[in-house]
Amino acid sequence: MLSSRDLHHFLAVAEAGNISGAAQRLNMAQPPLSRQMKQLEEQLGTTLFERGHRRIQLTETGRLLQLRAGQLMELLATTEKEILDVDRGTRGTLAIGIASSSVAPLLPRVASVFCARYPGLRFELRTGESIEVIELLDQGLVEIGLVRFAIDDERHQSIRLAPEPLVAAFHREGFRQLLGRGEPLPLAALAGLPLLIHRKFESMIAEHCHQAGFEPSLLCTSDDVMPALGWAEAGIGVAVVPRAAIGLLPSANLETRLLVDPLIESGAAIIWMRQRYLSQAARHFIELFADISGEKQGPPMNATACR
Repeated sequence: MLSSRDLHHFLAVAEAGNISGAAQRLNMAQPPLSRQMKQLEEQLGTTLFERGHRRIQLTETGRLLQLRAGQLMELLATTEKEILDVDRGTRGTLAIGIASSSVAPLLPRVASVFCARYPGLRFELRTGESIEVIELLDQGLVEIGLVRFAIDDERHQSIRLAPEPLVAAFHREGFRQLLGRGEPLPLAALAGLPLLIHRKFESMIAEHCHQAGFEPSLLCTSDDVMPALGWAEAGIGVAVVPRAAIGLLPSANLETRLLVDPLIESGAAIIWMRQRYLSQAARHFIELFADISGEKQGPPMNATACR
């Protein structure tokens, strides 16, 4: 079987036009190189060189080998570079699970910086509820997940991101009474108003409303924030959503106010498998995402998951 060493030395001889010149380029003695070329011809069962007194010329099969050897050596060099790029996290595909659209608005900001740093990488995104993302992670279908809660156990490791406050989003004409309540908006100002919320925030919002002294009037609960924002934009009710979700539905009709007294915050976390190799691309992404989101710490180092 041909080796890269054989091809490298053959190309040196073909380019130099003689054994002595090639040996000098290769920093080796002439007799071993001459024997190697003879053995190469015997191995291939053909004559590669027409040997003259001072110079050798390639035969037709020699010219074919020169062409293919050049292509193979170039491919080998490219492959080695690509392997290094993948190992360094500058190429390849990064599969990410996303728990909900309330996390999604931060992704474009991170992806913009990430793609500028590592233009050879591509993304594969899968969406679902937090439990579904964890299942994708367990099955090896994604490498990292963005979920609504941190989880650290024997199988999973995570970093909690900076808390995201909830805001009220409402049609400026349909709920003009809220415009005069100032910024930020006391939670009690929502008493008696039809509220549009994500189902996962229902108990948390209800608890905070009780602290503010009223029972929330829930007009609509859904599994995504988009319906809540869409109904709010239509003037049907007041959406209570994470602040980052506002950018999902740009609208000149929507007003937003930070809710306080009490402040309501939703959590989020980056999660990955503890006992599974974590690629350099994933590590780069985790560090950048945590940094941009406001959480400065990077992924904890461990011998199994990280290198």
